[in-house]
Amino acid sequence: MRDTVRSFSIVTVFSVATRLMSFLFKIWMSRTLGAEAVGLYQIAFSVLLLLFSCVAGAPTVLSRKIAECAARGEVRRQNALTSASLLIGLVSSLAVCVLFFALSSRLGGIFADERCVPIFLTMLPALVTSSVYAPLRSWFWGRKNFIAFSSLELTDEVLKIGFSMLFAGGLFSALTGATGVALAMVVSDAVSVAVLFFLFFRAGGRLSRPEGGKELVASSLPLSAVRVLTSLSASLSALVIPKQLMAGGMTAAVATAQYGRVAGMALPLIMAPVTVIAALSVVLIPDLAELASTGRYDEIRAKLRTALLFAAIVASAFFAAYVPLGRELGKFFFGDEEAGRLVSYAAAIIFPLSLGNVTTPALNSLGMEKHSFIGYVCGLLCSLPCIFLLPSEIGIYAAAVASGVGFLVTATLNSFFLMRRLGRPEGAGRPLAVCVFSLPLAVLGVFLERLVSPALNEILTMAAVCLPVLALFAAFISVFGIVDIPAFLGMFLPDRLLGKRKKTERAGRGQ
Repeated sequence: MRDTVRSFSIVTVFSVATRLMSFLFKIWMSRTLGAEAVGLYQIAFSVLLLLFSCVAGAPTVLSRKIAECAARGEVRRQNALTSASLLIGLVSSLAVCVLFFALSSRLGGIFADERCVPIFLTMLPALVTSSVYAPLRSWFWGRKNFIAFSSLELTDEVLKIGFSMLFAGGLFSALTGATGVALAMVVSDAVSVAVLFFLFFRAGGRLSRPEGGKELVASSLPLSAVRVLTSLSASLSALVIPKQLMAGGMTAAVATAQYGRVAGMALPLIMAPVTVIAALSVVLIPDLAELASTGRYDEIRAKLRTALLFAAIVASAFFAAYVPLGRELGKFFFGDEEAGRLVSYAAAIIFPLSLGNVTTPALNSLGMEKHSFIGYVCGLLCSLPCIFLLPSEIGIYAAAVASGVGFLVTATLNSFFLMRRLGRPEGAGRPLAVCVFSLPLAVLGVFLERLVSPALNEILTMAAVCLPVLALFAAFISVFGIVDIPAFLGMFLPDRLLGKRKKTERAGRGQ
């Protein structure tokens, strides 16, 4: 368990740092370029993500198979599988790039705003570098080299921010702000791939004759389908919602800006807690797969109970802070109160989103990829009517409702499938109690915000609300024995210090 906690700590530190850099980057974009430019970038980027889902190869399956080969000492097969994944991604991405560049004059009908076309074409070469980046990074994941696996993502984010400030700041007069950011993404990806190849060869990786390509493709079909549908859903939202808003009377510029607020500002802030929960999932995936292969289901249930409780605590803490402080957060981070109001109204999305980020990796680790695919498709189908029908009724809030409905349906079905496989979960009352307790805390926060905000600025208001709310939350989970905080913190201590502490405790008992 301590090894799991330490690996989780490594992944969490790098993930939080990466997401923090990404979040600061979005703040810089919103403040420097404006909501409209953010909207143009997000619309073009969503289409690129869809294409990447189609050509990404099989990074998740590759990492699992690399782990299996490493356990058996099959070094040659590790290299052969990695080479096969690289070849799949490289060939398919080059073909897609050639196709879209050939059809560049006809892409205007795809986007709600034709200004997205040059931005999209600028970032299109990143499809090739990303298709190389994913398999190499998965090689480190499969070998449980979590430091390299996580630090590479942080390096790529830092490079993207640096190049964006350089290019979007006017280095090339022909580039607009959003186009400069698109070019920065391409350059940073290319540099990251070069660094990744260096680390790959230095760690003992080699390119060899590709083998197992059919095996990789066949095993990854359900996961690839989920990835494609996820990107398709994001692309559909980016294309449909602005058009629906325009049909309701908005201009193209206002509709694009509204979408930029929800996709580039509010939703990234709402998804912040998922960074920590996703870090736990990264570590749990190889652990659960190993336990399942040996039939140790009691240990799987124990790990899942811990993961679900952890997800509930993180989600509840953020929910209790987001509901009362959305306006202050939006104004402080983005200089946009409307984006902050979206955060307050959509904060409940955190709960199904967090549950899904535990249950989906668990299903995949147990070899139930088809079940996670079914859960995702059902969630997607339930969210589609919200995208098409609600913008005319509730405006841009339709994007948040669609996301929440999809996450809720997927998380519910995932939980049902897990119960069928592992039995009714024990100790489910503790995560539920934590989530329920966050509701009165959020109400208390709203009362405090209305009381102090007229007299204080944003920073002081956030402090005046967060400190008592989170203090009450910490007292609740500690006093009622939901979490043994000293024992949990003890798992992070080095063995040397832990040994000294145990000796001291034994000596005290002896007296």
